Amino acid sequence: LAKLISAKFLHPEIREKGEAYGGGATSNPSSGVFSFYSYRDPNCLKTLDAFDESINWILSNKFSDRDIQEAKLGIFQAVDKPILPGDRGLRHWLSSVTDEIFQEHRCRIRSVQREDLIKVATEYLKNGTIGISVIGPETTAKTLDNSWNVEMLLG
Repeated sequence: LAKLISAKFLHPEIREKGEAYGGGATSNPSSGVFSFYSYRDPNCLKTLDAFDESINWILSNKFSDRDIQEAKLGIFQAVDKPILPGDRGLRHWLSSVTDEIFQEHRCRIRSVQREDLIKVATEYLKNGTIGISVIGPETTAKTLDNSWNVEMLLG
């Protein structure tokens, strides 16, 4: 889901139209956290809107089967990268993920269907818990409405 949203919706909206250096979505299966991000973004409020719009885009089912396949290939590019000889066994030692568990994870990625993406987006993104943080240069109250709480982290 993160790979699909990033490549097919967020990159064009945030990077190409919004002029940020980059942005997208990530998910961490270990923690269960799904995150949206951008960096060096001159239009962060528009980017926050794009994050919301990306969820609606998935729910509107406007992506192709080829888009899903390309997202899976992007994931497998990282998942199936060669393991250095010195790193063999490291995954099992650090996180108790055996080769069998890892293979099951690969099979689950491969079996993801359109309906799965829409179900997850509905349950966890549309109806899930949301937290927003924007870190950047000092701004004036003129650019933000009263719903924002602006705090200086370093001063």
